[in-house]
Amino acid sequence: MRPGGFSLKKVSRTGGESAFALFLFLLSCSPPGPRPFYSRSAGGWISPKDRDYSSVAPAAVIDRASFSGSESRLRKVAESYLGTPYRFGGLGHDGIDCSGFVRQVFREALGVSLPHNAAAMSGKGSGISQGNLKPGDLVFFKGFLFIDHVGIYMGGDYFIHSQTSVGVTYTRLGAPYFGSHFTGARRILD
Repeated sequence: MRPGGFSLKKVSRTGGESAFALFLFLLSCSPPGPRPFYSRSAGGWISPKDRDYSSVAPAAVIDRASFSGSESRLRKVAESYLGTPYRFGGLGHDGIDCSGFVRQVFREALGVSLPHNAAAMSGKGSGISQGNLKPGDLVFFKGFLFIDHVGIYMGGDYFIHSQTSVGVTYTRLGAPYFGSHFTGARRILD
């Protein structure tokens, strides 16, 4: 017994539990950043185009004059995080993960409470098709087995999100990885 009336007990993990924990960590917000990718049509590896990723608001988003009041507040708060590094489990400007970013932006801009988990967020709001996206909608991406990434659609075919290798950035919905892993969208704002 240690002073103060408590004892320390060694907790051991089995190899399977540790491997599973590592697996979940590696899958969290796992989409790659602007890295080379293989293209069958090009017959090899190519680098993504600069137009797919942006650390500032792309012209296609800036030119949108039709933002409503809530969409405008959402955009302002989301863009205040641009350049923030990725940090698993993070919830602030010193580091933030994808679901933490969406959660914080909606809370700060609109007082809306969302879970800190991309898969759990995919059950909130109402489902919409990719063709009916409007600024403020949540966009979801499915990795190996389940929804593991979320961002906020901002218009002009761009969404803003926190990505493991890049941090908070704008990305084109059709960019490598994201175009082929898009799995759905939800409207939180009415």
